[in-house]
Amino acid sequence: MTGLFSILIDYMEEEEWKYEILEGETIIRFHFKGSAGRLLCYGEVDEEKSWLIFYSYMPVNATPEKMTEVAEFVTRANRGMRIGNFELDFDDGEVRYKTSIDVEGGDLTSKMIDNLLRANLSTINRYFAGLMELIYGNQPPSEIIKRIETPPSGSDAVDEEESEDDDDEEMPFAPDEDEEEEEGGKRF
Repeated sequence: MTGLFSILIDYMEEEEWKYEILEGETIIRFHFKGSAGRLLCYGEVDEEKSWLIFYSYMPVNATPEKMTEVAEFVTRANRGMRIGNFELDFDDGEVRYKTSIDVEGGDLTSKMIDNLLRANLSTINRYFAGLMELIYGNQPPSEIIKRIETPPSGSDAVDEEESEDDDDEEMPFAPDEDEEEEEGGKRF
């Protein structure tokens, strides 16, 4: 292994993530268990373009009956996103969150990987329960998004994106003790 993929693997090893490399690809697969649920995740490297992309997938797909509402949810959630975006596959209802970086002309560092992965996992973790509520319930997307994005009244809550530079305030990753050895994973 050389280049960006090697740097990604080194990071995963240093941080003790359990992962697997997809055969013949510069892609790793791993699991994440957040406060709201368990997600399948991928890290993909394109050496020629100098890209690193993380994807985290919701465990259920939107049904055809809910597709319009999920599309509205994704659109509302994406507005104002600084790092990454939700994606919806209209063919099968798959919902995922993507963060990416182009490091052409620069050097990919462990801190850059860590920031990219944390932005991905903390965002999908934040929206996870609302998306599940939308898929299985009857609340309108606008109300669910408003609840997710409105800080509790009377609190000194700080937006996660505003506190990204404060390493002491980040949610720590810890090994996912519930995972089977071959599946791997981490949790907040």
